[in-house]
Amino acid sequence: MKLSKVILKNYRNFANAEINFNEKSLIIGANDVGKTNLIDALRLLLDKSLSEIDIEPADEDFCAFANCNEFEIILVFDEVEEECIWAKLGQYIHDDTNELYLGYFATRDIAGGQKKYEIKAGPSIKLLEELAGRNYLKVLNLKYVGASRNIDNFLRTQKNKLLEALKSTRTDEQSQIDSDYMEQVRILMNEVQEQIDGLSYIKSAGTRLNTTLSKLAEHHLSQEVKLGIDVPNSKDLFKKVQLLSYVNDQSIQLGGDGRKNQAFIALWSALNELQKIDGHVEEVSIFCIEEPEAHLHPHQQRKLSEYLVQDLNTQVILTSHSPFIATEFDPFSIVRLFSTLDKSTVAAGGGVSKGLAEKVKGLEFRSNVISSEVYFSDCVLLVEGSSEVIFYKALANRLNIDLDKLNVSILSVEGVGFKRYIELFEKLNIPWLVRTDNDYFKVTRKKKEPKEVYRLAGIQRAISIALLKKELSQVNMEQLEEIIQLNEVGLSNLIAPDEEHREEMYKRFYHELAGNHIFLAKIGLEEDLYYSCTELKENLKNYFDSDEDDEEIIELMKKKKSTFMFHFVENHFECLEHLRDIELAEPLVACQKVIESLRHV
Repeated sequence: MKLSKVILKNYRNFANAEINFNEKSLIIGANDVGKTNLIDALRLLLDKSLSEIDIEPADEDFCAFANCNEFEIILVFDEVEEECIWAKLGQYIHDDTNELYLGYFATRDIAGGQKKYEIKAGPSIKLLEELAGRNYLKVLNLKYVGASRNIDNFLRTQKNKLLEALKSTRTDEQSQIDSDYMEQVRILMNEVQEQIDGLSYIKSAGTRLNTTLSKLAEHHLSQEVKLGIDVPNSKDLFKKVQLLSYVNDQSIQLGGDGRKNQAFIALWSALNELQKIDGHVEEVSIFCIEEPEAHLHPHQQRKLSEYLVQDLNTQVILTSHSPFIATEFDPFSIVRLFSTLDKSTVAAGGGVSKGLAEKVKGLEFRSNVISSEVYFSDCVLLVEGSSEVIFYKALANRLNIDLDKLNVSILSVEGVGFKRYIELFEKLNIPWLVRTDNDYFKVTRKKKEPKEVYRLAGIQRAISIALLKKELSQVNMEQLEEIIQLNEVGLSNLIAPDEEHREEMYKRFYHELAGNHIFLAKIGLEEDLYYSCTELKENLKNYFDSDEDDEEIIELMKKKKSTFMFHFVENHFECLEHLRDIELAEPLVACQKVIESLRHV
């Protein structure tokens, strides 16, 4: 069985959300978007470590955006086949669909007033019945590790559970052999205690302690205090066992939080496998880990992600900020949370979706760590190539537009084209902007004269992006469509590249395209930078230390595009200030405004 859907109504920052899950699910999103709130909703119904008091509703659980006095959390499980679940909850499982609904319903009189809750179960939302208690947690529960975990306590608890489980599965013969070993251990421990008692400084310390204690109180005279080893009995010995690392046959404490995190997950997995008896499970547990990447370097993050996805034989729900983990996850397992205009939180595409998976897979090998960064972005600026990325990051820095603070990514499409990325960001509900060249393309015709004609490919590209946006987002583009209709004939079948014509078409299209967050270059990045203002032109001439004419300098800029741009913005960083009020900077300003509108600044 698996948790397939979570329905949240008026719970914290979820006013009305339905979120689909997969067998392995990765929850991503910006800080404070509600990832932990979603996990807390699951815990209210499934975490048996929470007491009855812990699951009582609080005022902060009621959605502040909805001005409400009730909230509900409904978990939908499908493919319920486990015998332990049917034995405990069979009457609440749908006979045909094998679905189980589990709900938490809270009410209050007024804010600050009396609050109460009910837990219900049933084969559908309409057939939910109140449960008398939480006995179902014996067979259906969630094992949770929070982001601010005390890993040492978790390790100790899981280690003890594993040893207890292994003890309970021993045969009679194994139990007898273990008892014989324990008797030998007890004898050895007593011998060790006798040897310690013989040490002169141990004896002296004991004598001094007893002398002092006898002066403090009479009842100490009837007792003798010694320094020694607390030898546990056989029942408690396993509680004293510690996880140790061995280096060159020397034992050392298991150190490093990253290593401890991995050890904890290994203990969890081992215990989970032990709970299967003859192929059947005694309980169904969902593993939920917040920020599993904590204290792990990128290689280990990827390996951990691979293990959790491929080897851990149970449902797993993770929250993460790591692009390394996101890259390794199946795109059909990604849940991206985002805030709507009314500040409530929903999941892009309703949670895991095949539509999102198809768009990610469409990027093929380009879905790497760099592009995975955008999963966590609030806004993305798409540009043609790496030189644009270098330039716009430097320009943002000079103009005091803090991209990291705004959670904005700049991504190069690198020959893939904008369409695939745009379709992905629409599925993820991530606002996007485009900056594209205004280039001419030559077209060779076989049957028409003249054989070679030209088209303004950059403007046509920008138009196609705008029409794609209209199709995907249902935005009104009547004004742009009028401009297209009036000028479309001037974009193709041109006898030769004409700079005056390109400039005229640029003026006709630029502002309407920019209003839709599609920014057209006057020509290209190098030309626009060179001709942007007198100060930039002088700095570029000084950079090349050349008396060559304008076109020759632009060719030098293009010859080693990314290398040139890297060194130029590094050595002439201050001069970028002169671009503040020039069209080259408008994509960055627009990104800033998008974020401000999202955050209602």
